[in-house]
Amino acid sequence: MRNEKKIDGRSVRQKIIYDEAQTKLVKSAIDILNDPKVENKSVNVSLIAKKAGTSVATAYNHFPNNMVDVYGAIFDSAIARVEIGLTKYFEIEKSPRLKIEKFVELQAKEIINLGDSARFAFFNINEILSSGNWLKNEPFDVLLNLCNEYQIKNKEIDPKKMALKMIKGFNGCLFMWMRFNKDSDFWSTFNDQWFLNESSKIFSEAVSLQNKSQ
Repeated sequence: MRNEKKIDGRSVRQKIIYDEAQTKLVKSAIDILNDPKVENKSVNVSLIAKKAGTSVATAYNHFPNNMVDVYGAIFDSAIARVEIGLTKYFEIEKSPRLKIEKFVELQAKEIINLGDSARFAFFNINEILSSGNWLKNEPFDVLLNLCNEYQIKNKEIDPKKMALKMIKGFNGCLFMWMRFNKDSDFWSTFNDQWFLNESSKIFSEAVSLQNKSQ
């Protein structure tokens, strides 16, 4: 008879409760950070807990390093949604090029959906990375794997150079979008639609540059 590991019902319930609280807290943080009536400097774990309807103790259990963990959790939730979208897309699409373009598109749309919460998180990216608790799945690694797949039928392409070019292009667009200011003649042009449009060109531009360097 096969030995089956007994499921601990209490552990399962605790995991469900933890995940539900995490979801509420992250949504609360995103909502608060996107609220123009709330100054970013006044946002803290206690305020996030209050809006989420959880105790402050529960919130600190999820975010022991204060706002660094809040921003990290925001990134983590976004990456998880991108991964889900990619998995579904990859089930029906086999073209490496379309896979790469979808990967870029999903990232851009997720960032846009996060709004100002993404801006605040990106401005704290060094602290998030230094904590060592977040961003375990590097977007570059995913992109490099896709570029390696694309290179199978496009031998003239250097997948690593192509991935680096695309990351640089995406981060450049991201920086301009992060600096968006509706009251500025210059920075107001770098809105959500601009970011979506420009990021959609990154793959073609990377391929074009590689072809020119041959």
